[in-house]
Amino acid sequence: MKRLFGLFLFWFSWVLWTVPFALPFVVDSDVETIAVATAAVLVVAEVCFFTSLLLLGKPFYLAMKKCVNALWRTFKGKNRST
Repeated sequence: MKRLFGLFLFWFSWVLWTVPFALPFVVDSDVETIAVATAAVLVVAEVCFFTSLLLLGKPFYLAMKKCVNALWRTFKGKNRST
């Protein structure tokens, strides 16, 4: 159950990261309200992400870190395995 909830929070945090891109078009409000809502959504997304890492544990974190490092090396042009 803990793993399932951790995976849900992980994917939910990624979904929340897409909300600020659509927020100005969906919400018919002033700029200040949209800015506060955007900041709040991003904070909730980060809290969900870090909570999911705590629930999923070190093996998930290390696997994710390995994938992100490989992707980063590809962007930097240093595609070598170390």
